[in-house]
Amino acid sequence: MNTYLSKIDKSRQRLNELSRREAFSHYIKHGSVPRVWNEIMDASHTEEKFLWYLMRYHQALLHKANVGAEERSTTHYIWRTKLDGRVRSEHAANDGKLFSWNERPVTGHPGEEYNCRCIAEPYVEGATEYATHNFSSSLAGPYGRWGNLDFVKHYFFGNGRPVTLLEIGHLQEIAERYAYHDGKEGVFRRLSGQIASKARKDGSGSLSYPFRDSYDFGSVQFSHGSSKVRGIFNGDVKTQGAMLLISGESQFYFTDTFKDPLDTFNLFEDDLEVGGTPYEITGEWTANFVAQVFTDESRSQYFHKGGE
Repeated sequence: MNTYLSKIDKSRQRLNELSRREAFSHYIKHGSVPRVWNEIMDASHTEEKFLWYLMRYHQALLHKANVGAEERSTTHYIWRTKLDGRVRSEHAANDGKLFSWNERPVTGHPGEEYNCRCIAEPYVEGATEYATHNFSSSLAGPYGRWGNLDFVKHYFFGNGRPVTLLEIGHLQEIAERYAYHDGKEGVFRRLSGQIASKARKDGSGSLSYPFRDSYDFGSVQFSHGSSKVRGIFNGDVKTQGAMLLISGESQFYFTDTFKDPLDTFNLFEDDLEVGGTPYEITGEWTANFVAQVFTDESRSQYFHKGGE
């Protein structure tokens, strides 16, 4: 018991020191101390107060878990995000997925993480829609990540040799930026609606849907600028009651050309002659797709909203 209390007191002291340090740092930078750091300093000021806060926090967690279990009308739920461009990547990856309340995902359930605005929509078989892409090819690689200078160096000294996103260490960033953060929704969410609309048009059986568009990947690295991604979905569609069940795989192909390092975004009408050799940048990845959507598009949240 004494050992346990000693560990708690050490944790309290570390927390108190951390809160004071962070509060001071914020005051120096911004001229004020956030309320949260004052609350933490107060809670960790004495051992007695710290134990009291721990007890209250534990009781609150138990109450939340018990109330949540009583209020849940189903055993599973569909993860829904706000689709507003402010969703963290790991939560955007959960959008449209089916989860069990008894098996907590690595992100926690919707709303559990700090500032999470996601919700859990109760799942009812045959009455609740879902649609999700999951990366099925590896995005990580053993190569170092290129910076802007590496792009320029290869332009001058690479003799035009093509490179891949995997080779330059950008594959995962490009694929996830494309999937979750292009526009407000991300391409995966828009593509889900496009595939659903094509499935409604074609009906049960095999389904193929090609797609392509240009995207700005400058946030990954300035040197990318505007690039193209094309792809194709191949899968099957089955009708089950009021729902269409869709499954298959999407293939994605990235293409870009690095030329004129002084004009990455084509600000000039003609190419600048600076003595280097333009080169191609390519990449590819795949993602499995599963969906259960209403056959009646007027009832659905998954449909083609225009564009590619």
